[in-house]
Amino acid sequence: MNAMKRVASLAVATAMVFAMGACGGGVSDSAQTGSASAATGDYKAATGGELHVYTWAGYMPDSVIKAFEKDTGIELTVDTFDSNEALEAKMKSTGGTGYDVIMPSDYMVKQMISEGLLLKFDTSSLPNAKNIATEFTSPYYDSDLEYSAPYIVGYTGIVYDSSSISAQDAPTSWKKFFSSSSSIGKAQVLDDQIEITNAALRAVGSDQCSTNSDDYQKASTLLDGFKSKVGVLSSEGVADRLASGEEKYGMAWSYDAYQATVSNPNLKFVYPTDGTSKFVDNMAISAGAENVSQAKTFINWMLNPKNKVAVEESGGAGSVLKGGNELLPEAMRKSNVIVPSSAELKTLRIEKACSNKVNDYYTQLFEDFRR
Repeated sequence: MNAMKRVASLAVATAMVFAMGACGGGVSDSAQTGSASAATGDYKAATGGELHVYTWAGYMPDSVIKAFEKDTGIELTVDTFDSNEALEAKMKSTGGTGYDVIMPSDYMVKQMISEGLLLKFDTSSLPNAKNIATEFTSPYYDSDLEYSAPYIVGYTGIVYDSSSISAQDAPTSWKKFFSSSSSIGKAQVLDDQIEITNAALRAVGSDQCSTNSDDYQKASTLLDGFKSKVGVLSSEGVADRLASGEEKYGMAWSYDAYQATVSNPNLKFVYPTDGTSKFVDNMAISAGAENVSQAKTFINWMLNPKNKVAVEESGGAGSVLKGGNELLPEAMRKSNVIVPSSAELKTLRIEKACSNKVNDYYTQLFEDFRR
């Protein structure tokens, strides 16, 4: 992805009653170091020790932290990053040490596997792996889930204020988004290289990871003409700006979009007809993890939909687990931001990992746009 991503300005879920996560195997009362044997051996749930998690902002509500610590006896410390590239740089600089569980997006899982930054632990060895929804069990970036387990699914689309923008003028595609009339106001745009480039490529009739240099020239020309219509270029505070009316329309990740629509029901979330990015953020174990048993216990605990529903509620996201959506409040289940319609599902494009040469095209186009 891009790159997702995404800095979420997400509301913290209210405290909930959590069911105890199913645990299989034996019990480990102390931390285990990040050895290959600890990673690939039989699952043994840890009942103490500590765990360090590095994740996206808003992905770990306080209520979830408290429930996990109560259920497992493991002390959990959480730090956040704001992009996949920041996560990758951090792991490279430390050799993967300092954190146990990290949460890269789909394309970054593939990248970090190739760089030796992730520990192979085999998700199928965890008792709760059976709860993963079928569509997430064999992703292109880790086909056998040997290095990762899905955590959050989301989409990159368009939000607009229906009280001030008519359905006729509403940007329902990236092509229309970038060519919108200045009369509808300035746009909120994500400060994200992959999201901007993918959207612009789709607007000119191409798609992500194109190897045709002409596509990038067309996309660059399109973005040059769009610059004057940009109100804010930022991935932070998106929900607040859209909900308050500071920006009448904009590019947004679905979890920000959900928070905005809850605050302002006049806002509508659109799946662009020329291609909507679908991203999956994942749980993985750092190659330098010092608390591998605790890390596997955490991942297994999070694969219980009853434990994890507060994450979806907080983040405004659908579940990657079987039966997970059924646990969400009715209002969330009825929202197209959370559960796309059959027509909206047809617009989805899973974010892909591009080659290094293509990444250079992305970087140049984005730098030109930001000037």
